[in-house]
Amino acid sequence: MTRHGGGRAWVLVEDEGSAVTVSIRDEGPGFPPERLAEAAAQGRLGVAQAIRGRLTDLGGTARINSTPGAGTEVELTVSRRQP
Repeated sequence: MTRHGGGRAWVLVEDEGSAVTVSIRDEGPGFPPERLAEAAAQGRLGVAQAIRGRLTDLGGTARINSTPGAGTEVELTVSRRQP
C-alpha cells in the first residue's frame, strides 16, 4: 500500500501459471464511466493506446472501473508466451 493522489493505493501481482495479472486499486476521486470514451473521442488516447492497445498487441486485456468518489480499479492481464 502507498499514498497516491491523497488516498491509498494497492498493487497486487498474481502469477496464474498461464497468465500474469496486475491489479491496481486506489481510493482517489475516481471518474465517471464515460470519461475514457470521451477522452478518446477528443484525441487523448493515452489509456486507449498506451494501455489497452499495448496489452491487446501482447494478447492481453485491460479492465478499468471507476466511480466518482469511490476510486479506480485497473486489472491488466497478459498471457504467458509458450516456448
